[in-house]
Amino acid sequence: MLKKITWSKLFPLLLGSSLLIGIISNVIMPADPRLSVLVLGGCAVCICGWSSWTRWTDQLSRKHLWWLIIAGCALIVSGQLLVLHFLPATVYHDPFRVLYQAERLSRGQTNWGISTYFWRYPNNVDLAFLLAQWLKLTTLVGLTTNQALHILALLFLDGTIGLSLIILMRTKTRNSIVLAALLFFLVSPFAYSYYLQVFYSDLPILFCLLVIFDCLTRWQQLGVKGKVVAGILIFSSALFGQMLKPNLIVLALATVLLLGALAVTDRALLLKLLLPLLLLLVGFAATVPTEKVVDHTVNFSRNVKYQVPVLHWVWMSYNPSGTGTYVGKDVQKMNTLPNKKARQTFAQQNLPKRLKQLGFSGIVKRWVLKIGILLNVGHLQKSYTGGFINAPAAYQKYQGQLSLLGQLVMRIGVILLYSWSLMKCWVLFRTKKQLAVPMIDLLVITAVGYLAFHALLWEAEGRYGQPLLALLLLLDVCPTLPNQVPFKLTTPQRTALLSGIGVLAGILLVTIKTPLVNYDHVVAAQRSQVSAQYHAPLTTIAAKTTLTQDVQLNHVANKLSILIPAKTKITAQLVDLQSQRRYKLRQQATALRLTQRLKPGRYRIVLRNQHATAQKLWVVKTQRYQLAPSAVKINGQAQRFASLVYTCRYRGEKA
Repeated sequence: MLKKITWSKLFPLLLGSSLLIGIISNVIMPADPRLSVLVLGGCAVCICGWSSWTRWTDQLSRKHLWWLIIAGCALIVSGQLLVLHFLPATVYHDPFRVLYQAERLSRGQTNWGISTYFWRYPNNVDLAFLLAQWLKLTTLVGLTTNQALHILALLFLDGTIGLSLIILMRTKTRNSIVLAALLFFLVSPFAYSYYLQVFYSDLPILFCLLVIFDCLTRWQQLGVKGKVVAGILIFSSALFGQMLKPNLIVLALATVLLLGALAVTDRALLLKLLLPLLLLLVGFAATVPTEKVVDHTVNFSRNVKYQVPVLHWVWMSYNPSGTGTYVGKDVQKMNTLPNKKARQTFAQQNLPKRLKQLGFSGIVKRWVLKIGILLNVGHLQKSYTGGFINAPAAYQKYQGQLSLLGQLVMRIGVILLYSWSLMKCWVLFRTKKQLAVPMIDLLVITAVGYLAFHALLWEAEGRYGQPLLALLLLLDVCPTLPNQVPFKLTTPQRTALLSGIGVLAGILLVTIKTPLVNYDHVVAAQRSQVSAQYHAPLTTIAAKTTLTQDVQLNHVANKLSILIPAKTKITAQLVDLQSQRRYKLRQQATALRLTQRLKPGRYRIVLRNQHATAQKLWVVKTQRYQLAPSAVKINGQAQRFASLVYTCRYRGEKA
């Protein structure tokens, strides 16, 4: 007879099932059987080598462990500084739109009508305001916007890494696990790609969750002064986090559920934890008046003509022809409707039609697919980046291989984390007494809340599943649960496992003829823009005016595109500054294009308005944020912090 599944066992069961989907997703996606075999092989090597790793690391003294951590963190920071210097990425979409407005706010420009983005998505007003305060502060000491963003990203990213390692050390986790986490941070793209190169709300949320749960977990061991500090951190992290990312509200709901359960089952324990949990809820509640103050301070008001109702995201996520992710056509459809009320009515009328078209099995499949997308990290390192601005030639020569390696390391790392967490969930399901460890319950409920929110109601994206990394790390190191893998492989089993995967990998590599490495990459680019769909401002180019911008190519390129408005008539050329050879660009819809093999060297984009009337162009102008190595020149006059929107690519076999 099946055991009765109580609510306290239901959440570990749901989380464990979702993690199983996440493991499968990271094995099979991105879809290539050779990559899947390599991922499985990497996991097998880690599992088979775990015993040797633990024998070497667990015998280290605490002093030696600290020296290894310090050395590892120093290497991470060194690598990050090298990436920021040599491999800056061109940032686009939401993070750039927030930065664009934050720069304006930092200079006292509170005109929100420069684009319609914040009227459509007012949830990012708080992020723009907070970022503006940071830019104001750093301007006082003479830092550029680029430097200010780099410092902010380093503070949050290295703070997240450092706090994770401190939590592992504090919980007296075995040396092998601490050093395995350090090794992951050191060799994976986690510390060097998206979170480092793009400042957006995802990274601060990871940090806030670690701070909140670390304070809650240690609350009963702290003295009076410690509780005062922890209480302030809990309150401020909840307030700050909710302002940056509204879906953090799932933590508040999980807290209310936990308080209700404790009130019924263990009132003595409830009294011990009541203060920090109430501080957490007060922090969430304080966001409402705080956001109103922010709106008033920056002169922001809602505009129902552009606002998108919450139901729109639900309707979009169940598009039968989609996958539960962002659907551009659905967004465009909403934009054709006159106001928020009309969009709400449209979504209410059409959501049932989509659910009926999917049917019960289709809806369940959509939930599974969205969970798989949420927990997949195959494309995380490229989030919100349009490629490197101008990477060195030595890096571009091996960019495809390095990108593939980074993707594999991330997939292997999260598969092992999910597997460890899956075993923890199994332990909780089988042996846990109800509410014996409240913080574990809160972790599990919050994790399930995140998954349910995006699987049932919202769109799915790999970034949205990232808060679970913090939650799973905290769950895995909880000292009340076993930290060892519950089985050991014998030497023959290890040999058979690795040999089988090696043979399968060899067969796939021989039989599948398509290249494993993708040789399509950005050579040089500036893709930051507010975007036409948000009515980005255009620059007027007077008659007989010439606009130029230099571009350095450090690798062979064979495609160039420059974004222009559809009705603009402009003459465009690309000039090789070494040979003075000129290439004519042709206009296609909203872009000027050139398909031509271009050797490494320095080139100049030349745009001329030879018409008698003024023409409009996309020239992105910021306050102090350098978009490209060379700025736009209009009739020979440099326009500092201004750039065209261009992309130079190389597509083909290995150059």
